[in-house]
Amino acid sequence: MSATTNSNNNVKITGIKFTEINFNYEELQQKLKSFEDIKIYADNVKKNLTIKKQQWQNNIASEKSSITRHNEEIKSFEKKQKSLIATLDREKKEIQKLQSEVSNLKNDENVMNERKNFLVMQIDTMKKEIQKQRDSMVAKQMSLETQLSKNEPELKQFTDKLAFTMEGDVIIFTFTCIYENDSSQPCSFTLEVGNPIYKVLECNPAIDQVEELVSELNNS
Repeated sequence: MSATTNSNNNVKITGIKFTEINFNYEELQQKLKSFEDIKIYADNVKKNLTIKKQQWQNNIASEKSSITRHNEEIKSFEKKQKSLIATLDREKKEIQKLQSEVSNLKNDENVMNERKNFLVMQIDTMKKEIQKQRDSMVAKQMSLETQLSKNEPELKQFTDKLAFTMEGDVIIFTFTCIYENDSSQPCSFTLEVGNPIYKVLECNPAIDQVEELVSELNNS
């Protein structure tokens, strides 16, 4: 007994004839190949997804790190901003204080200028008044010198005859021959004549009625 195979996939056994069942192996192989292709594709997709997932996770980690760094930078900037705002407020207050001080200084300067002008006017007025008084004193001195030149001969006679002398605005009267037992003993009084009211500054010996005598002198 022997077997042979023809093109119709019929197996012929010598002596016995069998009909071979067609399982469509080619179709199954095609389908298996398709499944393998699908599996390869799925594996590639899975691999790509894994790679993309890893890249995405890496990107997320990088973004988180970047966000963390940015948040820290924002906090640092906010801190610096608060510090700058505080500095600006402080400088603003200092500027306002300086402006107030400058305004006060300007007011003080205006007051001082007004005071200066007032003092200059007073000084000018005082200078004029002093010059006026000086001119008056010069005129009075000249008048006194003129009067003195006229009075000197008469005063010399008074000194020689009545024994009194004049010194400045006072007249010192000195008398002798008052006491019988001592004619050389002097008696004197000093009369102030520089003011409109005469006044006895000294009297030796003292006289009880001197005030009455001086009052009568001033009245008459």
